[in-house]
Amino acid sequence: MLVHESGLVKVRDDMPLDRGALIGCGVTTGVGAVLNTARVEAGTTVAVYGAGGVGLAAIQGAVIAGARMIIAVDVIAHKLQTARQLGATHTVDASTVDPVKAIRELTGPGVDYAFEAIGLKKAAEQAFECLRPGGTATIVGMIPVGQKIELDGPSFLREKKVQGCSMGSNRFKVDMPRYVELYRQGKLKLDEMITRRGRLEDVNEAFRAMKAGEVARTVLMFN
Repeated sequence: MLVHESGLVKVRDDMPLDRGALIGCGVTTGVGAVLNTARVEAGTTVAVYGAGGVGLAAIQGAVIAGARMIIAVDVIAHKLQTARQLGATHTVDASTVDPVKAIRELTGPGVDYAFEAIGLKKAAEQAFECLRPGGTATIVGMIPVGQKIELDGPSFLREKKVQGCSMGSNRFKVDMPRYVELYRQGKLKLDEMITRRGRLEDVNEAFRAMKAGEVARTVLMFN
C-alpha cells in the first residue's frame, strides 16, 4: 500500500496487530470523541447513543476520563450487555422506552455530555434533547449526505451545544501510541471488543454481521 508518511506511525513490537487494527479507526473515533473533541471531565455524566464498535469505544473513553455515570442507549439487548462489560453504569433499551425520558429519570436535569455514534437523524436529535443546561452533544455517527437534523431553538438559550467530530479529532502520531499504552495498562479493552475472527474470504459475512448488529467487531486475519 502506498501511504503518505503523515498516515504512518510505528507501534510497539509487542502490540498484537489484531487488537491494534481496532485502534486504526473505530477506537480512535470513539475514544477520541470523548477525550479530544468533547474533553469530558471527571465526575460528569455521559450518554452514548449506539453500542456498536464506535459507541463502545466512546463508553471506554468516558471510563478513562473518569465520568461518574455512563448511560448506553441501543435497541439490541446483547449490545447493551457488552456496553455494561466495557464500563457503562446504566443502559437504556430504546426499543421499549423513550431514551430521552429514561435519561432524565436517571439524571434529573440531563447529562453533561451526549454522543451519537450511529448516524441517525433521530438519535442525533435525542442526544441534544437529553442534555442538561450547558451540556454538549457530539455527533460522531455518519448521518447520510443531504439529511438535516432538527433542534429546538429555545434550547440554545439554555447554552446547550452541539458539535461535530471527525475521527475523534485525532492527532495520529500522538494518539495511536497513547491508545496502545492504555491497552497495555488494561485501561482500554480491545480483546473484549472482538466478537469474531475470520479470514479475508469471510469479508461479506463480516459486513452482514456488522450491519445486522450481531457483533461489536469482526477481525479478518491473513494467517
